[in-house]
Amino acid sequence: MRITGLANIILLTAATAACGADPQDSALPLPPPVVVEATPARLGDAWLKGEPIESEPVMFAVLAGDWTVREESGERFLRVDGTNWTVGTPAGRLSDKAAALFPVSAATFEKHVLAGLQFPYGVVRQAGTFTDGELQVDFRLIGGASDQFASLLFGLTEDGNHYAFRYNTKDGDTALWKVVNGQRERLHHGGVPVAVTLGEWRTLRLNVEGSQVSGWVNNVQALTFDLPASVSGRVGLWSKADSVTDYRRFIVK
Repeated sequence: MRITGLANIILLTAATAACGADPQDSALPLPPPVVVEATPARLGDAWLKGEPIESEPVMFAVLAGDWTVREESGERFLRVDGTNWTVGTPAGRLSDKAAALFPVSAATFEKHVLAGLQFPYGVVRQAGTFTDGELQVDFRLIGGASDQFASLLFGLTEDGNHYAFRYNTKDGDTALWKVVNGQRERLHHGGVPVAVTLGEWRTLRLNVEGSQVSGWVNNVQALTFDLPASVSGRVGLWSKADSVTDYRRFIVK
């Protein structure tokens, strides 16, 4: 397992200085990631600690779509709601987010993001560059007339291209997508069927070893695929159409 620039598992926690601030309107620069050594259990539980409730998150860099921090039974989670988002609409403070994610090539990255705003997505800032290892997130499908699904994003580079491993409960299947210039290219579809009930928390897990990609829904391995080359890039979450999905306990190993 290798995560460039970070020696250990990263605790996904928000900067407490951002509490109460509106990331859309504030003129202050985005705060730097807080890097703390932690066990995987603490990592997941504290993912959104310190983030303002009912607002766009700070440490999850929203590039497209409507994402807000919610709280339930004392635990915070992230909701993406595609019902009112219009394709082609970028998130606020995109220049600042591009600079935080790709400091050396921020202008290039921002240009590519603006040219490909087809799907809601965002990046976990604290996770750095992910090459080999495991991503995991709990998800809860809330609704969506055309799609109800959850997805992990990985391999995001300065050209804006990335991969997405998604589960769709309408067909009970998984798919692996490559997004190039904002357009999806399906690499794999089908796999082992898994039924997920709306409103219940489940787990999506992805393992990357070189060019080998494996995906799980709960404890069922639903995807195995060999990419043309190894993957390296930023990681986060990806959505589509009018899906409404909750996420909690994002873990990078």
